[in-house]
Amino acid sequence: MSDPTPDAQLEEFLEIRKPGAHLEEGVIADDFVLMLGVDLVNYPKFPKVDNTVTYPKKSLDIRYELDVDSGAELDDYSGPYRPDLRYTDFSKEFLADKVIPWSERYLQLCVDGWADEIGKRYGTETMEEIEWAAWNDQIVPELARMQNEYLPPGFEYRDPNAQVAATDRATTRVVYTGLFSPRPNLTELSKQELVTWLLGAHEYLLQCIEAWAAQIVVRYGLDSMFDIQYTLWGDTVLPGVKKLKESYLGITGNTVADWMKDLQMDATSMPGKAFDLSFEMPEPDVGIMTFNRCVAVDQWEAMGRPDILEKNCHSTCPKSMIVTTKLYNPNMKVDILAIPPRKDDDHVCCKWQFSMRDESDPEYVPVELSKKPPAAP
Repeated sequence: MSDPTPDAQLEEFLEIRKPGAHLEEGVIADDFVLMLGVDLVNYPKFPKVDNTVTYPKKSLDIRYELDVDSGAELDDYSGPYRPDLRYTDFSKEFLADKVIPWSERYLQLCVDGWADEIGKRYGTETMEEIEWAAWNDQIVPELARMQNEYLPPGFEYRDPNAQVAATDRATTRVVYTGLFSPRPNLTELSKQELVTWLLGAHEYLLQCIEAWAAQIVVRYGLDSMFDIQYTLWGDTVLPGVKKLKESYLGITGNTVADWMKDLQMDATSMPGKAFDLSFEMPEPDVGIMTFNRCVAVDQWEAMGRPDILEKNCHSTCPKSMIVTTKLYNPNMKVDILAIPPRKDDDHVCCKWQFSMRDESDPEYVPVELSKKPPAAP
């Protein structure tokens, strides 16, 4: 029997990186990854608090439960942190008029960030080529499935990009809006339908950014993809997303509880096929976020490459956490309780603790409080 062709191996690699592919039976190690350029030695590794401690999975995600409604009918998330948050806690008006539009803005921020960063590195023409390949090869084949899985009957989507001639793609960006975009009369849907719509928007966002990343991998190698992600998330996406959460969701403030609310609502880590998270605040200024399931962990472990997984996680996640917590408060501290590689698949993928530094900490940053303006005469 002849060896698989490079094209066939590429197709297998792209197939397993689709959202939910790692959950299917029969996943095997992919030899294609052996050909990808990756340096598994020279990269920063972030320390864990205690290398001897492991964390078996316990509490699983409840945010996407549709059959439980607390009756809270929240009009935003400006109020207290809710340890048992479910998306059905929000009012239909908030979900339809704020959360779903926010999710689309988040998507656009991400894909524009990828386009800008790739354009800087490889030129506009190459960026357009990569974007269209990502759209046609990896996103278009999933559109009908996502529509049928997440949208109520009667909500149709037609791909506007299908009308763009191949000769015009070098000067035309892909249009990502339409599939899960806000539409008139969304408040007429049930709350369960709105939450399902939101979870579909989350999967669509992951499909889009994964498509960009995979195209970079097959052209320039894993190291280039990791470097782009490291720059993109820390410098562009995270600061922009924080502003969107303030504007659309009402999440402001500078406490650990405010940061925990941010994490509960983040559109790239919502529950579903890719992620399962839990949240707890054992003390007023201490928050813990646990990834029980993570698509990157499952994918790289399924391909038999925990070494690549380790670099994947250390190259992206710690910086994302550190950068965003400092946007909330320069004295918020990030401790890694668990991070891949893990010893057993019954253990959590990663675990993060957030707390506040006090003046005895050498890394404490003195913060000058703004003074109240004098009263008008």
